[in-house]
Amino acid sequence: MRYYHHATSMAGQQARRMLQKRAYGSNTLCSKPSFSVYIHWPYCESKCTYCNFNKYVNPKDPPHDRLVKAMTTELEYFLNDPRYGLKDRKVHSVYFGGGTPSLAKPSAIHAILETIRKQVGLADDTEISMEANPTSIEQSKLKQFKQAGVNRLSLGIQSLNTHDLKMLGRDHTGEEALKALSVAKDIFHKERVTFDLIYARPGQTTRDWERELQQALDIAGDHLSMYQLTVERSTPLHKQSLKGLLPSMPDPDSAADMYEATVRIAADYGYHHYEVSSYAKRQQAISRHNFSYWQGMDFLGIGPGAHGRLTDIHENQRVRTFGEFHPDKYMALCEAEGEGIRKIQPISMHDMAEELIVFGMRTRMGIPRSRFSKMTGGAVLDQVIDTEALKLFMEANLLVQEDAMTNDLSCFVPQELLYEWESGGGIRPTEAGLERIDYILPRLLKVKSIKD
Repeated sequence: MRYYHHATSMAGQQARRMLQKRAYGSNTLCSKPSFSVYIHWPYCESKCTYCNFNKYVNPKDPPHDRLVKAMTTELEYFLNDPRYGLKDRKVHSVYFGGGTPSLAKPSAIHAILETIRKQVGLADDTEISMEANPTSIEQSKLKQFKQAGVNRLSLGIQSLNTHDLKMLGRDHTGEEALKALSVAKDIFHKERVTFDLIYARPGQTTRDWERELQQALDIAGDHLSMYQLTVERSTPLHKQSLKGLLPSMPDPDSAADMYEATVRIAADYGYHHYEVSSYAKRQQAISRHNFSYWQGMDFLGIGPGAHGRLTDIHENQRVRTFGEFHPDKYMALCEAEGEGIRKIQPISMHDMAEELIVFGMRTRMGIPRSRFSKMTGGAVLDQVIDTEALKLFMEANLLVQEDAMTNDLSCFVPQELLYEWESGGGIRPTEAGLERIDYILPRLLKVKSIKD
């Protein structure tokens, strides 16, 4: 494995420099906390025009068995490596992402889950999610995926408008999306099915989005995610936009109107807005895996280009892991060394603090003081943020500061994480604050120099 010691910032260089002024103690982590597993299947039938993820168009004869063998080899390597101490820890969640993991054979999903089960065990209540596309070919495999162990399905619907789906490079129609959702709910039940929608698309108006959203919510299960379209540089959509081949993108005010309409209409349908882009009707429907990222848990990243975050218990050091990008190089590396990691990067205490603040404040759970202190070697949350900014945001009803758990938290937080608020409370955004979190964060992170 290769170690690099370059610190990276999650909220910009300025915020990182502010946090560097605060000295943190040793990173003493709680004993045997649970961890999550992310599995990256890199292949897609086609590449969406807006996508900049690490994915590859499915080859005519994909090296299916070889890739699965590489993944199970890497799993065994990390799950048995004493440096990370995963052997005796509970698996919090497993997530198959990509790429398009539903292109994999159900036997591949079974083999991967069996490897995890044999090495560290899988409890009956472990959340095991898979992303899937709403094509008829993949629909026919859904029962087999459930039999293999998947218990939560995330459909990449993105839109119910067939014209816009073509513009986005999706390989399904609006009609296929509706059919896939119906089939998925029959197999996994509505409380275990979620789907993604993208709004603020080229040429889309707020009224267009409201009608589409209402149509989606009429048939939705208990969870869905709704993202504002970001045109990433060097994607086909970006190139088409530069050439004037697309309708105009909604301006910032129109995009903000769509966001507010999303929150309002979802609430009318009984959904709780628990993260910037995520909505759930019930606590049990909240994505437990995503909270692994938002609350700074360890997660093991497996597959080409997969990222992970682990604790090296020998060095008492949090680290980020980065998988080799290209599937061929990844498989060769796993075959030669037992793992496919191209880089391991230590996470400094100030970066850990920054991540907890930036990701935590994307959720209505916010930042529990006890967890922040535990994950940063004893740092005090109120000493790492700008207290004057906090006061102003509280007066504007954008943030709240609480000393203990409140009744409404269960709508926004998985049951197993509620205890984090029982001792010391924390800071979290209101609904209005969540909408303005990109404005709030850099101001909240303007930390003054604090003496050790």
